[in-house]
Amino acid sequence: MNYISGSETAKKRNKRTPGTVRFVMVFIALFAQLLMLAYFVDLLRQNTVYLYFLLEIVDASVLTVIIVKNRNSSYAIFWLIIILVLPVFGCLLFLLWGTTGLSHRKSRKIRENIAYSQTFLKQDPLISSEFLHKHPSRQRLGTYLRNEGFPIYKHTQCSYYPLGELQFEKLIEDMEKAQKFIFLEYFIIAEGQLWDRIHDVLRQKAQQGVEVRVLLDDFGSITKLSDTFVRELRSEDIQAVRFNPVHTNIFRLLINYRNHQKITVIDGNIGYTGGTNIADEYVNLTHRLGHWRDTAIRLEGEAVWGLTVTFLQMWDSESSIQSDYQRYMPTIHVDSTGFYQPFADGPVNNPNNPAQEIYIQIISRAQQYVYITTPYLVIDNSMKDILCMAAKGGRDVRIVTPKIWDHWYVHMVTQSNYKDLLAAGVRIYEYTPGFLHSKIILSDDDNGVIGSINMDYRSFFLHFENGVWICGAPVLQDMKTDMIDLFAISEEINLEEWTNRPQSKKIVQNFLRIFAPLF
Repeated sequence: MNYISGSETAKKRNKRTPGTVRFVMVFIALFAQLLMLAYFVDLLRQNTVYLYFLLEIVDASVLTVIIVKNRNSSYAIFWLIIILVLPVFGCLLFLLWGTTGLSHRKSRKIRENIAYSQTFLKQDPLISSEFLHKHPSRQRLGTYLRNEGFPIYKHTQCSYYPLGELQFEKLIEDMEKAQKFIFLEYFIIAEGQLWDRIHDVLRQKAQQGVEVRVLLDDFGSITKLSDTFVRELRSEDIQAVRFNPVHTNIFRLLINYRNHQKITVIDGNIGYTGGTNIADEYVNLTHRLGHWRDTAIRLEGEAVWGLTVTFLQMWDSESSIQSDYQRYMPTIHVDSTGFYQPFADGPVNNPNNPAQEIYIQIISRAQQYVYITTPYLVIDNSMKDILCMAAKGGRDVRIVTPKIWDHWYVHMVTQSNYKDLLAAGVRIYEYTPGFLHSKIILSDDDNGVIGSINMDYRSFFLHFENGVWICGAPVLQDMKTDMIDLFAISEEINLEEWTNRPQSKKIVQNFLRIFAPLF
């Protein structure tokens, strides 16, 4: 891949104010919140008689909200314990960090965007009928997604990329051929060789009159980019916005409820999604965590429309102008086999969470096997029970997580789930050459999901995510072959050895598991 480290973009980098300044501001806001909490606690102490009943009313209201609005029992129980043990501090903490994290105005706008976009997401009855005829055993899952507003598409070719460097090589090639528009949406965009190369293409295409939009999550990229990043892109006729700015004020420190989606759309006919972000480690130009293994798919054809709509939904949430959806529809018809359902999820859907439901249905309805890759295995008891039941029922259930971690506390919580799963017959592997960032679930050679979804609370309940459910397509065999290769180069965890791990490690893992909903 022809990465250009000495480009004009790279030369500008040294002149920019580092994004770390914004990160420091976030921590200042966090400290201010903690001081505010301490102040309120002291105020209550001095005025106990007068404020006792007010506190009781507030706590009761908060507990009611938690119980009613959180379908996930583990997440609700965590906050219930915090508030019951620390009535004052816990209640205030929940009001600051445990609520939606989005302003009422923004939540409403996103819901309105979703409702508007669904007018352009029409199911072709012939394709739906063909799907039900060819895959009756998958009728329930396909129908569920369709009822959630995500049509089934056919007429689409799909390519699988087992490594980020392979994906971006093709992605940049496709961008260079763009004639109408390029949409980029990523949780992380980091300055470096990969971004330099992509930036060069985007700048050239913008000069040629191609519409270019870049949507990045503010928290994901806060230490990766300069404060002037968006402004400089706009000066180059590239439309760019930050999703949900982190430090709008000290009362709303928006660490959760991030845009974790990863989407590229080119001319409405080509789309990419998967686990990769735009940063050098994703293409193994840096090796901080060893060999970085991530995966993605390339769609060409009608199913790209699902990715385009997801992008426009999130873009319009940060824009004052409603996008003209008609301008960005696919214009090609591709002969192919298989069916595709791009879908999206986010906190505005709570307690209805399609991403989690899809995983549950794939696991529970598997007849032969379920293979999963995830960098984080931070799951609640219900998901663990479903995995255990599948394994006890004779299904070949395998999960691959990273041996080398990026966040030690999340890794410890991940490992805390091993014992119960191993005891039930689930086979667990750890990728030893480096860090595994891939997000795939595959079952029975005929269906699976690839996208931005981790198996953790954040992906299932707190962040905006996207994925593609694939059924009956040849690409599923490519994904399975890669999975088999992955097992061979990973270390399988032995139940007896794991049970006999040091007692100190057990204590730390079990303690951190209490706080799993925060990870």
